[in-house]
Amino acid sequence: MTDETDPFGADTPWTGDARRLLTRAIARHGGWAAWHATNGIALRVATLAGRLPESKGVGVTFPAPTRVEVWPRRDLVVLQDYPVVGQRGVYSAGQVHILEGEAILEARADPRASFKGRRARRSWSALDALYVFGASLASAQALPFSLTSARPLSFRGARSQGLPLWGVEIDVPGTTLNHRLEQTIFFDKEGFVRRHDYAFGVVGWWASVADLFDDYVEVGGLAVARRRRIVGRLGRFELGSVAIDLTFDDVAAIPAVEPTRPRLSLV
Repeated sequence: MTDETDPFGADTPWTGDARRLLTRAIARHGGWAAWHATNGIALRVATLAGRLPESKGVGVTFPAPTRVEVWPRRDLVVLQDYPVVGQRGVYSAGQVHILEGEAILEARADPRASFKGRRARRSWSALDALYVFGASLASAQALPFSLTSARPLSFRGARSQGLPLWGVEIDVPGTTLNHRLEQTIFFDKEGFVRRHDYAFGVVGWWASVADLFDDYVEVGGLAVARRRRIVGRLGRFELGSVAIDLTFDDVAAIPAVEPTRPRLSLV
């Protein structure tokens, strides 16, 4: 168990060099106390490009998100005016809902299951895209703090965007977007998260990617990356193909408490 003052409980598997690496990263991203004090983070999507949204129907079968609110400690993401003005898409701990006011227009209890096998090749609906963006944003904004619940396996080195990186392979419980539990998180010499290697399960079991983080700003005491690029990967090597290129502006802390989760038992 962890508390608001110590990221590591008495039975933590994070020891030695792995613990020192994660301790430095947590401090560089604002610290454990700031993480527990944070509410939501509001972001405006400035650009969304890349082969994946283009091939899956952005602007045709689903709209590009514009205004996003992320409550990373609660695994909760809200896309405002999505898929149309006056509605909102809610990703909540792996479930997705589209609401208008308090009315639930569409919902899916286990959206991840719909990306298995041949179904992963289809164009995305608004619910599909909501799941992918919601899970990705919730996971990314929780790094590196969420790593205290993972198990470190081994150390790895890499280079990305000309920077030497230090990484730790981890075993992650309760994964959402990823096909396999094993992932690797890479940090620069200051402790910023710069790269996240995983298998992009919503594309296919074979899709190995590197999620690259850049352009950090301080928001509500925490470090937030304003640019993310998900690129293909062969082993430790980044490939030239860009699956998703996402940039944000108007990044700000949300002082209010989190929105009410949709009250629905899905079957």
